[in-house]
Amino acid sequence: MTKTLKKRFIIFTMTAVTCLLIFIVIAINGLNWVMLDRLSDLEMEILVESGGVFQKMNFNRPPLFAPPLNMDRMRSARFFVVRSDADGNIKDVNTDQIFSIDIETAKNYAATAWETGRESGRIKGYKFAVKQIGPDRLIFFMDTSRQNESFYLVLFVSCAIAVLCWLIVLVFVILLSGKVIRPVLAGMEKQKQFITNAGHEMKTPLAIIQSNNDTMALIHGENKYNAHIRTQTKRLNVLMSNLLILAKLDEEIRLPTDPINISEVTNELLPAYQDAALTRNLNFHVLIEPNITMLINKDSLRQMLTILLDNALKYTPENGNIHLALIRHGRHIQIIEENTCDPSHEPDPERLFERFYRGDSARTQDVESSGYGIGLSAARAICEKFNGKLTAGYTSAESIRFIASF
Repeated sequence: MTKTLKKRFIIFTMTAVTCLLIFIVIAINGLNWVMLDRLSDLEMEILVESGGVFQKMNFNRPPLFAPPLNMDRMRSARFFVVRSDADGNIKDVNTDQIFSIDIETAKNYAATAWETGRESGRIKGYKFAVKQIGPDRLIFFMDTSRQNESFYLVLFVSCAIAVLCWLIVLVFVILLSGKVIRPVLAGMEKQKQFITNAGHEMKTPLAIIQSNNDTMALIHGENKYNAHIRTQTKRLNVLMSNLLILAKLDEEIRLPTDPINISEVTNELLPAYQDAALTRNLNFHVLIEPNITMLINKDSLRQMLTILLDNALKYTPENGNIHLALIRHGRHIQIIEENTCDPSHEPDPERLFERFYRGDSARTQDVESSGYGIGLSAARAICEKFNGKLTAGYTSAESIRFIASF
């Protein structure tokens, strides 16, 4: 239980930290990209307005969320200009401000920009803008590689810092998790100890009550009061048994396991339940594949099967159906119990595994063998103790299925 709580605490905390760091990284780099893109847009606007002549550049408009523009920054801009006529025939190419582009490459870029039919856009790492001068057109291409390099540098640094912070937080969370969950563990330990002590203390009084009740029935004859006492003592015995099972399973003590032929164990339990089903006019269908063996604690397996079958007998209406199957399904072994149920059942079958939950308290109190809503919780705890999974689901409006998969 300690390891499980520590693991859950660490996972929950680190999930929250991860989400926060991802949000911070996205926010920082998103804002950085907006700033860089806005700055490159302003540089392009000034280039277009000045026709690429530095002396005519105007810096009166400061960029929003970006460093101020000045002559030094503009002189470091890398761009080339292509002049063409109205038909797209290239007249002149100016590559003085860039050394990585030759005249032929510049012409190819201009032809591509001309084909797009747009006044501005991006082509292979270059921003372009078109300016009409009389019958001619000037197409400005500005290299945005600096913008990309700056963006990726900030992205790399922010991600590296985020990963480093995540690792540091992980170390602190692991070191502090024991102290954080210690009060919770102390409360749970007291609760388990109380349940265990109360369970053992109540067994003797219940046995005495049952014994005295049976003696009185023999002396004075059976009556309704004897029957009521017997019924309630049986219910309390079942409650104590299931509570002790849960308390035992919550402990970190590893139960002994052996290779068990669960087909034989299941077949050994069936006759009593088939007879009980027959007395209530229930149809009991069984499909048990032979010689299915798995590593499990035999007593725990019997308890889980008993809980599932008891639950089926309690809540299957007269003339209903009970199906029990033990099969291999791929790499898994499945114990499937399906039975007819009340049409006005609980909409969420997962609630049936909550401790002390009963969908219809009034009805269950009238059933002699009814419990306290502990059985299915104990069955799931047994299943999970041996790395299995117990689930429930409705196959129809009047049928529910429980699947224990190992």
